[in-house]
Amino acid sequence: MKRARLICAAALLAVAAGGACSGVATSLGGRPGPEAGLIRGKQPLRSHGVTHVDRLTDGIAALPDDPALTDLSSQFASSEAFAIYDLGEVTPIACAAVVADGDDRYTLAASTDGTTFAPFWTAGAAEDRGMQPRMGRDLAGRGRWLRLTAAEGDGVYAVSEVAVAAACPPRWPPALALQHGTPLERSAQVKTWAFAAFAAAFILAYRRRSPDFIKLLVAIPMGLGLALFVQLADVWPPPPSVAGPLAAAFAIVAGATAIRVIVNRIRRRRREGRSA
Repeated sequence: MKRARLICAAALLAVAAGGACSGVATSLGGRPGPEAGLIRGKQPLRSHGVTHVDRLTDGIAALPDDPALTDLSSQFASSEAFAIYDLGEVTPIACAAVVADGDDRYTLAASTDGTTFAPFWTAGAAEDRGMQPRMGRDLAGRGRWLRLTAAEGDGVYAVSEVAVAAACPPRWPPALALQHGTPLERSAQVKTWAFAAFAAAFILAYRRRSPDFIKLLVAIPMGLGLALFVQLADVWPPPPSVAGPLAAAFAIVAGATAIRVIVNRIRRRRREGRSA
């Protein structure tokens, strides 16, 4: 029973650690303010072909000129990908803003029935590459449902933040927490090496008679492993810069496991020799 409780506690801690590693920036956005717009903090009603939809409206945006694919952006798989938000009622939309990859075109469309969408604003390609902010005022959008899509450009579509407002507030675009995003490949590399280090350390240091709080430290490599699994989904199939560290990480964990098995056998033989 005690062992089962420890396993459950470690699993819960691992999930919490994995979530912290995968989306620590999300908690920095804060609560929506009066000038944050209509969809700050909202999840899409439905989406297709879009990763990490929570990043679209979390109030955290990549700094201008940042790479497109980082831990702050949502990737749209193709021009068929979309994210649809429910505003709750038919609402006028006078202002819009997006922080997205600069060489693509991003379109907002509104619908009153959830089926037929009419475009009311398009953020055209910017002069500079990388993540770039674009905004529009005095728009004539109206609807209950809002749809964001991407097209043209180089086919790599990424959005760090999108916002709309029924009436343009004095400050537009809304205030955002601007950060440098970590490129996905680099983020995967860091998680890979961290997982290997903590997993190997736990395997080598674990003892059956260790205090419970020591045993619960297994949540650290478990959480890192979960975060790494989520990260790999963004870069799969892994490029050579990630595949190499992945192979090395599994070799490190396998080596630590082999050492632990050998050490346990030696200790067992010594105990058997003393008892004889």
